[in-house]
Amino acid sequence: MRAVMRRWLREAEPWYGSMWLANLVVGTSSILVPLMVVEVLRGTVENVGLISSLASLMGVIGSLIWGRLSDVAHRRKLFVVMSYTMVAVSFVGIALAHSLTSIVLFNMILSLFWVANASVTVLLVIENRDESLWEAKISHLNQLGTLGWVSGLIFGSVALAVASPRLGEATAVRSVFGILAIGGLVAAVLAERFVPHTKPKFVRRRFRGSILAFGNFIVERARFGPFHLYHRFNPRRLPALLWGEGGLTHQTKSFLVAMLLAFSAFGFFFVPLPVLLANKFGFASSTVFSYFVVLNGAIVLAYPLAARRVKRLGNKSVLTGSLLARVLLFTFAGASLLVWPVAPSGLILSLFFVAVGVSWSFFQLSSVAMISRLARPEYRGQALGLYNAVAGLGTIIAGVTSGLMAQHLGYAATSFTSAFLAGAAMFVVARLRIPRRTTTPTPTPAPVVDAEHKSVQMCVQPEPLR
Repeated sequence: MRAVMRRWLREAEPWYGSMWLANLVVGTSSILVPLMVVEVLRGTVENVGLISSLASLMGVIGSLIWGRLSDVAHRRKLFVVMSYTMVAVSFVGIALAHSLTSIVLFNMILSLFWVANASVTVLLVIENRDESLWEAKISHLNQLGTLGWVSGLIFGSVALAVASPRLGEATAVRSVFGILAIGGLVAAVLAERFVPHTKPKFVRRRFRGSILAFGNFIVERARFGPFHLYHRFNPRRLPALLWGEGGLTHQTKSFLVAMLLAFSAFGFFFVPLPVLLANKFGFASSTVFSYFVVLNGAIVLAYPLAARRVKRLGNKSVLTGSLLARVLLFTFAGASLLVWPVAPSGLILSLFFVAVGVSWSFFQLSSVAMISRLARPEYRGQALGLYNAVAGLGTIIAGVTSGLMAQHLGYAATSFTSAFLAGAAMFVVARLRIPRRTTTPTPTPAPVVDAEHKSVQMCVQPEPLR
């Protein structure tokens, strides 16, 4: 273990510390924003749903514009520094906010500018480097981002547990936002100091199993997209992709529909969840954080098991099983909310959050790998971009709708809706016809310059579909 850790530290670059710190402060805010709404401003779950949807919308818009702007500007570092600076500014605004309108505005700014970092971070570590190092560099970034996110949840839990009894809940939440603003500013200064200047080099590259081998450590959250955008979706190509000759296959389109249902299901459950824990169960803010620490810790720990499972059973089997697990978990949650008027025991809730986190690891790894394999090689990059867009769209749809449903019909209704949508997604995935396994590998083509789209297209090399 020590040898692995030393090697991991040797391979790190000086600017990774700024990225870890930025993920820490944003990870803290992912739960702190809903708590700010319900505990400080006395908002409702409907307000939380609206804020989540608008933030997700800004994230989708940002994923479409920031990468292209960085290509035009021929700069990467500028967008990382700008992202972290605006994160700090947003936290200052939220800390001083006295109305829901202010929270909505600053949260939208936060989401928009955070994606500026996600759009260029992968490019920073692969541009002008030997291709044999790409997979290891991306794996390093994903692991570091996850560690930062989980560290942020731990920090939020500890900070509120210490501050709330002394300052009161409202003052403690505002104070933590102030600390996060300082953290964001420090991350921006570190990025300005250590992020290297790179000259963009645009290549078309087929990643040899990098997504399957290392995965995309997307932590379960409603307000943000992936840590790193592996491919940006070009909306102008949508008609040709969906209806034009030679575009996405029927299987790929069906899979994207399943993912829209799945991410909508997850949004229906997770958007109201912090409010459910704080309001209905009456947990302190630090306790709410602690349960999300359990969930995200389970994601990280289960990832190696999920990778082995995918390799042994194939993407479709693992994906179907993960969706089935979530159908059962969401149904159990809905039934429990109907039967038991009080909060379950801490042990039951902890086990439930562990199961939810483990199922996410299996789902995320198998779904990203599967979309990479279902699409034709020439459309694989755009299919990955569509996957990102579909994930954001599902969260947008679920945000407002789940808030309204929880407000007027109760949290059990949102849980049962999540189970139904996840079941529909599982049904679509189960009906997909997967080509038989082959043993002949597809050769990796040489890199070529993609002057038209000017983006690094990172796709998994075609492998046997299962």
